[in-house]
Amino acid sequence: MASSTPKSRVYRLRRCPAHLDRLGATKLLSQALGDISFDDIQIQSLATDLDPRALPQTKVGTLVFRKLPKLIEEQGDKNEWKVSVVALEQPLLLDVHFLGMTPFNDVKREQHEFDCLAISGLASHPFGSWQGTDKLFMWIRDELPRAMPNTRAIIYGYDTLLKGSSSFQSIQDVAASLIDHMKVAGWAMPSAKSLVFLAHSLGGIILKEAFTILAAGDERGSHIVDLFKGGIFFGVPSQGMVISHLLAIVKGQPNESLIHDLSTSSGLLRSLDNQFSGLASTRSMCLHWAYETKLSPTVLKQADGSFSRTGPAEILVSKESATRSLYESRSSAIFPINESHSDMVKFREDDANLRVVMAKLQESSTGYRGSLRASDLGLGSHHVSLDLADSLDASRGNQLSRKTWDMKHLISSLSFDDQTHRMNTIDENFEHTFEWIFDTEKTPMTKWLKEGKNLFWIHGKPGSGKSTLMKFVSISRRTSELLQNFSSRSKQVSAAFFFHDRGSILEKSFEGLLRSLLCQILKAVGTDLAQLFSPLLQLRSQLPPKQAESWIINDLKDYLHLLLQQTRLDLDLFLLLDALDEYDGQPEFINRFLKDLVRMAAHGRTKVKILFSSRSWDAFRDEFGGVPSIQLQDYTKDDIRKYCFGAVDRESRDVSVALDPIVPELIRRAEGVFLWVKLALYELANEARQGADMDKLANTLNSTPSDLQEYYTRIIQRVPESLRWDAYVVLSVLTTPGSRSLYDVALDLECSRQSTYQQWRKSKARVESVVNPNRFQYIINRKERKRLKSKIRTSTGNLAQLIRRRSGVQVELAHQTVKEYVLSTDFKQCVLGPNARQTQENVHSFLAKSYCARLDLHGAGRSIADYEMTTGLSWNAFFDTVSPKHYTNLILNVGHYILFDGPLGYSAHYGMLLYLKEAVRNNPDALRTTRERLFSAMLGGDSVNQKVAITKFLFANGYTINQDPGGLYKLLRTVDDVAWDQVSYTMNHLLESVGPYFLPLDQGLNEQVRWAGRLHQTGLHTLRTVDSVRSPLKHGAEVNARDIFGWTPLDHTLCPLAGSSAMPVRDTDDVDVMRARCLKARLLLDHGGIALTTTKVQWEKFLHDVERIGAGVEYYREIFGRYQFDQKGRPIRSKI
Repeated sequence: MASSTPKSRVYRLRRCPAHLDRLGATKLLSQALGDISFDDIQIQSLATDLDPRALPQTKVGTLVFRKLPKLIEEQGDKNEWKVSVVALEQPLLLDVHFLGMTPFNDVKREQHEFDCLAISGLASHPFGSWQGTDKLFMWIRDELPRAMPNTRAIIYGYDTLLKGSSSFQSIQDVAASLIDHMKVAGWAMPSAKSLVFLAHSLGGIILKEAFTILAAGDERGSHIVDLFKGGIFFGVPSQGMVISHLLAIVKGQPNESLIHDLSTSSGLLRSLDNQFSGLASTRSMCLHWAYETKLSPTVLKQADGSFSRTGPAEILVSKESATRSLYESRSSAIFPINESHSDMVKFREDDANLRVVMAKLQESSTGYRGSLRASDLGLGSHHVSLDLADSLDASRGNQLSRKTWDMKHLISSLSFDDQTHRMNTIDENFEHTFEWIFDTEKTPMTKWLKEGKNLFWIHGKPGSGKSTLMKFVSISRRTSELLQNFSSRSKQVSAAFFFHDRGSILEKSFEGLLRSLLCQILKAVGTDLAQLFSPLLQLRSQLPPKQAESWIINDLKDYLHLLLQQTRLDLDLFLLLDALDEYDGQPEFINRFLKDLVRMAAHGRTKVKILFSSRSWDAFRDEFGGVPSIQLQDYTKDDIRKYCFGAVDRESRDVSVALDPIVPELIRRAEGVFLWVKLALYELANEARQGADMDKLANTLNSTPSDLQEYYTRIIQRVPESLRWDAYVVLSVLTTPGSRSLYDVALDLECSRQSTYQQWRKSKARVESVVNPNRFQYIINRKERKRLKSKIRTSTGNLAQLIRRRSGVQVELAHQTVKEYVLSTDFKQCVLGPNARQTQENVHSFLAKSYCARLDLHGAGRSIADYEMTTGLSWNAFFDTVSPKHYTNLILNVGHYILFDGPLGYSAHYGMLLYLKEAVRNNPDALRTTRERLFSAMLGGDSVNQKVAITKFLFANGYTINQDPGGLYKLLRTVDDVAWDQVSYTMNHLLESVGPYFLPLDQGLNEQVRWAGRLHQTGLHTLRTVDSVRSPLKHGAEVNARDIFGWTPLDHTLCPLAGSSAMPVRDTDDVDVMRARCLKARLLLDHGGIALTTTKVQWEKFLHDVERIGAGVEYYREIFGRYQFDQKGRPIRSKI
């Protein structure tokens, strides 16, 4: 029987069918519980579960009970309950712990721009910590989606229990768990939305730690970091907090060390904050810090051993700590909340603080702090007509809808650069190895290829050669011969995808898999099925171009379903999928996907046969234990035996005699894994050379872990302390793309221990006395070269191997699993031990030193910028020791030649914002007094956002246009050219920031400049978008300034042939370009712009173009009617 007096608790509902709305979900839950009426349940939110790959998709809800169901009442000691539903495969879940991710709302695809992630603090509830006494209102769930309808609101829950906790997790452990949840939630996918955050207390520390881990990690980590646009820290103890009352609670518990890390004397927090601050700066994140202004009651232990909040009131997190001491700068980035530490994030519906917080969060999402947004950029009465802009938007959509998609366009859009990268990099099988796969007496695969159906699984341990075998099968002529059924009229099509965990995001994602398979299949049968796809292509044609060219999972699944269930063509489809264990999602999902492929194809004329490989994980065994399969290591023992005895025979007689007795056990322990055998033999042979007896060798073999990742850790731990740094350097640099020669690695090692530019140059000379850097690496000093090779092998435990190729000796990682290990968060801690956290050097600083030694300042610049992006730290070792004369060695062709004058220009070019900030900290007048041409130095960098951030910083710290005449306009034009799709956003950032610095006029506002072969023009002549033109006009630019031929900015806009126009004639048929011309012309006309040279014919052509795109032409006809022309159609200037 249900209770009539339920507690005031909010419950979370999971696994709700995706097709249900709140009404349907309420009915389902009421019927499933049995003793609760429909009216006793109030569902307050219902949103799609975050995992975009989940099949089937489900929803997550929050609710309150007016009466408690019997299930919860009888099991009140639990925090999670299962509710069985007859029609569902899995039961519904109710909980009150809110662990993991909880989304509150769905956003329409065309409106969805941001995700907001909220992380609660220490000893708090993931949901309740954000909610006040009113259990019907929780501001993140209820107010945030209303205030920011383009944003999906999400909270993250983790174990923050203090009293009685048995958890010994550290800040790093909690951060690692957050990262795992973020990846599962889809933020590692290419289609993920931008992120903003809300972090309270410890939640902010966890977020910072996760941020630093992701920044230093692989490509997926960098992708997630780059999604963050900003957020709000509420009472986050960046410089520590009062912990005395907390220590009383956790004394003697495993979590005591975590509390100590939060103290005001914690060096960990200050180091973390410094690093996070740098990482956020390099990404131009818009951050806000809130601090408490009320005392908080502390916890006091009672006589009975319990704890209560009756201790003396204190400020738990000081203003200095909560704001990183920014309060002294009176920055708009900080703001007070007149509440205690706990209550500062509990807002009522009518709370004034809530309005402030929402405004700050909106600033974080747009990137504007205390400046104008796009909606505020009008210039008083001088603004572009909204009717005109609206009509242009509408006409743009209508015009674009006429750009019909066809199969060729579809296939091109599905393809991506790295589609075949992994397969191309896999070694081909050596000589006659793996030939046995086609032996009908040894394996069942041949029969399956010829007569079987559905699925075939090749599985085995890492390093057993699965990918090599899959590539062999994929390219072998015998595979296609066995698949061919000559009596069938079906069309035979094969498609392959090789998952690659160390590759790009698309190489390891579900999106990449779908796009690659669809691309390959449609290339083969696209013309036959064009009519089938016609309705979907028509729908895609109606989308805006940017949206049409981007792909989301549901669209790709729709295309694949259509293909598998088609009834127009008999199609035999053979799919080869390698390394399912390297898929970046949950294995259960990819398992269901394979079975769904077969199931869907059963109802159409497409027949599917799938050969796939993976490691022998339980998740795969449970799902595919009954399908035809082979375990690879069961078939490679003979090959390993030959390898072992051959390797032993190559050793000296004494070593061979010592190793012979243990070879049988070595083969048995190998279990078919070639890589394990190779590493173990190397280790055993080294010990035998040092005189180890049979017993010692046997002990070494017996203590060798069978798991490769554990083995790698053991190998590193056995490296002598004196060589650990060398191991760190060599293995780190080998994870970078491309091959590294023996000379490269030798130079990396030699330079890594030096700290100045002069020392790096001397290192190069020392290395070249041992290894010649030319193509063939001639031996110069045989003895030293042998010592170098030995050092590389010994320091890495043979995880780095030397391979002789035609180009010379190359150094490579022993296996892809080694790269996987080196890129993990455990590697640095393992190899450097207690020095790991204090060590600021990483792969990018090592490469930068080597580039400097070679006088390759271009390579060094990119590496130093990468160092800033991955560590959040400035790398002064370079700038403090390089003479200014060396910058003259770097000349880049970016439309013209740039000669860098010094470190400021060099760092501006490569986007080293952290160095520029440090330079200003050390010398506040550094930018005011420099003679370096910093705007010009940025012409040629890659990132538009980077240019924006650097330019804003330069102006904010005293750099003026007079210090680089014309350079700013060149830079603005570069941004204008590069960022057609994003220019409105980036130019608003840039121009609103630099606008005040355009005054006085002699600073270059109306200055004529010449560059890259263009005629002398002002910025208004050359800038081509309305957003980029507004700010100069707002700050006094001459609207009718003339170039050397007398053309005004309006002349250049009306006639794109005017001199060296910013809008080339070849683009005039493009709707976007014509739209920009209309808007710019209207803006210039509203500011009194006139056309002095535009002929009657040119005016008429412009009017025709305006009418062609469906925009209102009456305004322009009226202006045209005011002009008078002579007999040749030229304007009569005296009549203007």
